[in-house]
Amino acid sequence: MILNNDSDNPRITMNGRQKLFICLIDLGILAELCIGMAAATSVAPEAFTATFMKTFFAMFLPTLAIGIAGFRKLRDRTENA
Repeated sequence: MILNNDSDNPRITMNGRQKLFICLIDLGILAELCIGMAAATSVAPEAFTATFMKTFFAMFLPTLAIGIAGFRKLRDRTENA
């Protein structure tokens, strides 16, 4: 682990549109986290974890899928001919 050569790993380059999109997705996930915590605090302590998991993951999984699809869609289109 310590002696890994970083030059062997492929570089991930992002354009400006991808960087902005990732920032927006991150903000969305933070908002979902806050909504999940707020929903979980409104129920009995015994149901806190279950309520949080149901609320958060119901919003997070679609956001994650949109993030992956959007990141791929915003790639630079270069032709290697």
